[in-house]
Amino acid sequence: MAPKLSGNHKSLIKIMWQNKINSKSELRLWLTNRSSLSKRVKNIARFQVIQIRPAIINFLKIEKDKFRNFRKGQLYLREVMLYADGLPIMYARTVTPKINLRGFWNGIKRLQDNPLSDIIFEQKVIKRSPFIYSRFSKNGDISKSVRNSGHNDSNILVSRQSMFNYNNKSVLLTEVFFKNFEHLRFIK
Repeated sequence: MAPKLSGNHKSLIKIMWQNKINSKSELRLWLTNRSSLSKRVKNIARFQVIQIRPAIINFLKIEKDKFRNFRKGQLYLREVMLYADGLPIMYARTVTPKINLRGFWNGIKRLQDNPLSDIIFEQKVIKRSPFIYSRFSKNGDISKSVRNSGHNDSNILVSRQSMFNYNNKSVLLTEVFFKNFEHLRFIK
């Protein structure tokens, strides 16, 4: 059973996610870019997406908070690792209520080893929320998810999160950037 959090600990969890990110490197260009990162990476490196099929499906606290009106069994999770020139650059999680998988968002289930951007950025009517960012935390939910996927969480630089909305149905995307991402040149 999880321990109850005091008011001070609850505020620490909220502080972990911020509206702005301080980064002086070229990584900042990647982190603040609202278009398809997959498409940009494809233009500069050999790009690959591998879908992770977890034995146990665990949702992050922030994911459960975004979809409070749904129980764990009513949520759909898709996890992938993204590679550039054979190096892991990103771990990504897509979460949405299963009821949203009817209609347009049903394409998420068929993506397999393809990026989410294959369906997101094709539709101009899809709205993307502002990003929130989180720095690496060894004990955070994201680090645990990365470890459970078989990757080293010490390679995490930063995470960002945004919601995509289409016809009042939302999808939450959490992207975890690895140190290898810093070596990719951002081309405008």
